[in-house]
Amino acid sequence: MALGELPLRTNNQLPIFPRLIVEHLTRAGVTEYEIFRALDFSNQDLAREDFRLTMEQHERFIKRAIALTGNPHLALEMKDYAFEATSSAVLILFATSGRVSKALRLITHYNPIYTRTLSSSLVEMETGPVLVVDPHLNDEAVTYFALSSFTVFLDTFFQTALNGAHLVKHARLALPEPKGFTAVRDRFGFAVTFDCPRTEIHLARELIDKPLKTADPQTTRLITEYCEKQLADLNAEVSMSDAVSSLIIEHISAPPNLSEAAIMIGLSARSLRRHLQSEGTTYQLLLNEARRTLSIKLLRETTEPVSAIAYEIGFEHPSHFGRAFKKWTGQSPSDFRARL
Repeated sequence: MALGELPLRTNNQLPIFPRLIVEHLTRAGVTEYEIFRALDFSNQDLAREDFRLTMEQHERFIKRAIALTGNPHLALEMKDYAFEATSSAVLILFATSGRVSKALRLITHYNPIYTRTLSSSLVEMETGPVLVVDPHLNDEAVTYFALSSFTVFLDTFFQTALNGAHLVKHARLALPEPKGFTAVRDRFGFAVTFDCPRTEIHLARELIDKPLKTADPQTTRLITEYCEKQLADLNAEVSMSDAVSSLIIEHISAPPNLSEAAIMIGLSARSLRRHLQSEGTTYQLLLNEARRTLSIKLLRETTEPVSAIAYEIGFEHPSHFGRAFKKWTGQSPSDFRARL
């Protein structure tokens, strides 16, 4: 099928990948009842144009998929679905953009459209171009799934456009090595290292300026306008989340609860909760993310004792911070700092 003949999917909340996971599970013999049992959404919801998974729903869904397959490396099984996912407008834009370098800039620019589970930025290092990836998830297994899915898909996507060449050279993940990784290491197609201070995807310098064989300037112009509208809509949607996150960071040493935050913003607690839910998040998730981000920054950039950092980001006791940090990163604060 030619690129121009791809069925363009126009929903901007991207349950595309969850739908592909459902398809994979059903092909493996898992029933729809087993997949969605005890979840507060259904397969019919995923098919709706106006449906958006919250981050909490996304995490529970991926945890369910991993549990049903018993495979922590489920992302590797999704490589065969890469072509189906390219029927998304934003991925067609990447493929038609002209050169690898431009496609990578678009990947970081339009990140909120194709996933809210992580964000990325392109930086130049001595070793070459690197995508620095920041996951926005709490569960370690789900974070590994998200990072490995993103990296594997990135490599597979560009292989198609680069006549089989591997753009990804080395994935350095800020996670402990998952169980059974040795058995699947060779299936990645690139080196993978764990227990790194931050997640970095190192790219092949010699491929950055390569033209993409799927380049199509006319398609790029048409889809860019559409994607810009999607991005503007998403930015408008997350404005409440941004306001709450800013409020939390401003008062991080003694963060307000949801009701107090609502009063500060000028809403009722019920209205604030509803706004955040419509944006796919909760007050607790925003608080966790603010604390996680700041604690990692302080552990990396200062010599403050772990106990002082715990109090600085609003924990009543260092042990509470230790348990939360291990949930966020899979490591204790001390172990994280020792590996820097």
